[in-house]
Amino acid sequence: MINLILRILKSSFSMPVWVQIWIYFFLIPANFSGLFLLQYTSGVWIAVLGAGAILLNVPILFMNGGFSKVLAIPHLIFWIPLQIILLYRYFTVPELSDFEQTYILIVTVINGISIAFDIVDTREWLNGNRDVVGFPGEPVKL
Repeated sequence: MINLILRILKSSFSMPVWVQIWIYFFLIPANFSGLFLLQYTSGVWIAVLGAGAILLNVPILFMNGGFSKVLAIPHLIFWIPLQIILLYRYFTVPELSDFEQTYILIVTVINGISIAFDIVDTREWLNGNRDVVGFPGEPVKL
């Protein structure tokens, strides 16, 4: 197990620094934030769909011992519906607090940027770019 964790860390640190910053300081916190804000309807949706994509990626990450472009697919499956739900709430629920409005905007911007990257990564995955990051020539197992 320690070797697997070290391998995943090597894969993580093999990504460009800006990608590491994006994932660990923006993407993961935004999508797990709902777990701490369940008193807001938006927080519940973010907890379920936002964190759902990340939780679906954990077994893929461990099975392959690293990051790959296939990890983009669960983001598209969960975060596109989340974007629709959050934007619908933002524009149709007049009694949203200022905090919840700001919260929705932050998560939709972060996930919207991620979805753009995920579309590119999914296309690359479908076109055969299936290596595990940090382990060139080693394709992902599914």
